[in-house]
Amino acid sequence: MSQQTDERALEAHVEQTLLEESGWEAAPNDLWDVDRALFPARVCSFLEQTQPGLWAKVRTLLGEDLEQRIVATLVKELKSKGTLHVLRHGFKFYGDLFRVATFRPAHGLNDEILSLYRLNRLTVSRQVPCHPDSTRWTCSSHSTASP
Repeated sequence: MSQQTDERALEAHVEQTLLEESGWEAAPNDLWDVDRALFPARVCSFLEQTQPGLWAKVRTLLGEDLEQRIVATLVKELKSKGTLHVLRHGFKFYGDLFRVATFRPAHGLNDEILSLYRLNRLTVSRQVPCHPDSTRWTCSSHSTASP
C-alpha cells in the first residue's frame, strides 16, 4: 500500500483534522479579500454576534456603510499595530472597543466570558492569494462549508 506524501495530501490531512477534530470552520476561497487579507463577511458576522450592543450602536450611526468602514478600520489597525496586538486588545471604532477574540479564562466562574470564548471562530481555507499582485497561490475553489 502506497502512502501519499505530497503537499496536497498534507494540506488535505491538516484541513480535515482542523475541521473534524478541532472545531474549525471552512471558508470558501471566493469570500477571501486578497487586498485586505481577510474574510470581511466573517469578520462582520463575528463582531455582530459577539458584541450586538456595540454593533447596533454603530449600525444606527453608519447604516449600510458599517461593514465597509469597520473592516477598513480593522485592516488599518492590523497594519499599524500587528495581528497579535489586535487579537489581545481589540480595536477602536467610533470611540468603542471591538474585540476580535476572547481568550480562555483562567477559571470557569464567569459564564459570560466562557460564552464569548466559545464564540471564537477559527477558519481554515486552502491556499488563498496572499498578495494583491499575485495569484500564484490560488487553487481551484475548495469549500466544504459556507460561513
